[in-house]
Amino acid sequence: MATSIDMFAYLAAFVSIILALAVSDLVQSFHKLLRARGRVKWSFTALIAAATVFMAILEEFFGLWRFTGVERFTYFDLLTLIVPAILLSLAAMTVLPDDIPEEGLDLAQHYMANRRLLYLLTTLWVIGVFVRLMDLFEAVVGRSVSGFELATKFPWQTIPLLAIFGLMAWSKSMRVQLVGSILVFILVNSTIVYRSIDVRPAELLQP
Repeated sequence: MATSIDMFAYLAAFVSIILALAVSDLVQSFHKLLRARGRVKWSFTALIAAATVFMAILEEFFGLWRFTGVERFTYFDLLTLIVPAILLSLAAMTVLPDDIPEEGLDLAQHYMANRRLLYLLTTLWVIGVFVRLMDLFEAVVGRSVSGFELATKFPWQTIPLLAIFGLMAWSKSMRVQLVGSILVFILVNSTIVYRSIDVRPAELLQP
C-alpha cells in the first residue's frame, strides 16, 4: 500500500526534473559568458539577479519537503506544485543570455532589456508559492488560511518583495536596479539560509 513518502517521491521526481533543467540553463549560460569573457562587458546587477534566481530554485527544492506529510493530492495541488517551478525555470532562461554575439555583449543591456519579463515571472512565482501554501495548509492542518494570515508568517517575502519587483520592472536607473537586486537577494535568502531538511515533525509553515 502506498504511503505519503511514496507519493512525495513520485511528486518530487517530476518537480526536480524541471528545477534541474533551470539550474542547467543557468550554468550553461554562465559558462558561455566565461568562455567569451573577453567579449563581455560584465554587470554586477545582472549577476546578482542570476544568483537570486539560483537561490530561489534552491528554495523551491527545499520547499518540496513540506509535502512529505500530505496523504491526498488533487489535480489542483499538482498545478500549485508545478506552475511555480515552471515560472522559475523561465526566469532562469531569461536572466542570462543564451548566446554571445561575435561583436560582444553588454550584460547590463541584456538585463535591462529583459528585466520586465524577469520580474513578472518572479512576481508570479511568489504568488504561486503563496497559493500553494494556502492549499497545502488546508490539506495538512484541515482548515483554510487567509492570505493575510499567511503573509504575516512571511512579512518580508510578501508586500516588500513584490513592491521591489514592481519598482525594478519600472525603473530605468541602473543604480535603482543594483540596490533593488541586492535587497531582493537578501529577502529571498533570509528564509532559507538557516533551513535544513529534518526527518522529525516540524511546523508546516516555519520560515
